[in-house]
Amino acid sequence: MMTKTRSVVLLGALLFGCSQAGIRPTDPTGTGGTSGAGNSGGGTTGSGGTNSGSAGTGLGFDASFDLGGGDTRVDGICSADKTAAQPVPLDLYVLMDASLSMNEATSTGTKWGDVRTAMKMFFESQSSAGLGVGLKFFPGVQSTANATCSSDGPDTAACGAYGPCDRRKTCVGSAQSTTAVSPLCVSATTCTGTSPTCSLIKDCTGGNYCAAGPTAPATACTGCNDFPGYCHLRDRCDAAYYAMPDVAIGLLDGTTGGQAAMLKTSLDGKSPAGYTPTGPALAGALMFARQRIASMPTHRVAVVLVTDGLPGGFIPGFPPAECAPSDIAGISALASGAMGAGGAPPVPTFVIGVFAPGVAAQTAQTNLDMLAKAGQNSTTATAVIIDTGQNVANALQNALKAVQSKAIACEYKLPTGGVDFKQVNVSFTNASGSTTIGHATIDGTDGAGCDARGGWYYDKDPATGTPTKITACPASCSMFQTDLNGTVDVVLGCPTIDVD
Repeated sequence: MMTKTRSVVLLGALLFGCSQAGIRPTDPTGTGGTSGAGNSGGGTTGSGGTNSGSAGTGLGFDASFDLGGGDTRVDGICSADKTAAQPVPLDLYVLMDASLSMNEATSTGTKWGDVRTAMKMFFESQSSAGLGVGLKFFPGVQSTANATCSSDGPDTAACGAYGPCDRRKTCVGSAQSTTAVSPLCVSATTCTGTSPTCSLIKDCTGGNYCAAGPTAPATACTGCNDFPGYCHLRDRCDAAYYAMPDVAIGLLDGTTGGQAAMLKTSLDGKSPAGYTPTGPALAGALMFARQRIASMPTHRVAVVLVTDGLPGGFIPGFPPAECAPSDIAGISALASGAMGAGGAPPVPTFVIGVFAPGVAAQTAQTNLDMLAKAGQNSTTATAVIIDTGQNVANALQNALKAVQSKAIACEYKLPTGGVDFKQVNVSFTNASGSTTIGHATIDGTDGAGCDARGGWYYDKDPATGTPTKITACPASCSMFQTDLNGTVDVVLGCPTIDVD
């Protein structure tokens, strides 16, 4: 189910006795050492071999000590029986921006067309088989409110109960006109200068705009038409709505049928509309994730936010109060809080942005990186920003694959029986060698024993329950996620090495 295989090997999962065909795991204090004559507290050495570790440093026993009746702490023998284990099942709740700006052009079509293509390719890929995926579009829009409105005030004809009609205005002197229609305003009290007024912006076509004060010459803004308004509450801002998936989570099977077909149908039936109430949408997605974990406690659940805009409403800079939080800091607090990455267990949020190249992409990177760091409880996490000058479909598909690998990098199943939880170790192997990851000593669901040294912990304290998985502490998890070609091994049958 992973694009880059994260192998997990359980050693001696069923048999813990000594064996003539035993292995000699590398001691954390030394490398080198294979089966054969000779041993050392800092790692075992083979006949004619050398030990690059410091003999006898720190441990007082060899890491390969097993449970055989005749075993000693320095004989370097440990069972070689291996059982393959699987990462904890992963469910992704894809929160997909379907705002009006997704209709903007890209090098290969439109943002919406490219994103939809990438999503379909990912859902149908063999590498996604075994992955649980659900889908929610945002914003949800009230079907009884028109897409535009044209008068100040309630405008019940266009908006019904979802008014008033918001209209884009800018500051201009009472007797003046301007084609520089930024910044926007909502009333004269937000303007400064001589005889300020907050006057309606007119659309002069071709990306040109004009605004005139109430006593400006009648010829001001000739040939321009009033810029259409938008019903204030047309975009849904209730978090509970976004906690209800448009496509419920189901298992992908690596084909075009089944769950992939349901997701494809939903994508094909959606047309972009509305603006970007990211705060309520993410709050709802995290609510859903918590509900999913409660019903499927053996699963890991993550939110994937795919967006082409920073949070906001129809009038940039003046988001509807009903859509709070509407700023990056407030939304980041949601992502890092008890419902998100700071919860027990954590629910990470991965962020993928699609923006025009240049200033837009640079601004997005800065802001969405803040959200990604909060959502993954990591100072090194970043958002994936795809600029529309790229092949958006290919770049997005690659980003989704990376999310899939990262989301499962830090939680692994344990066998359902035959495990002595005082005889479990974890090692990480990459091109530089093998490193033992110590046990964080405090077990539960929140990693309370973790600190900057890293480590791992059980989902339940073995003294009061039976653990079913191990989770890497944030510092170690970051190491796993940085090197997706590395392998994580869970070694059973040897005394647990603690961080302390």
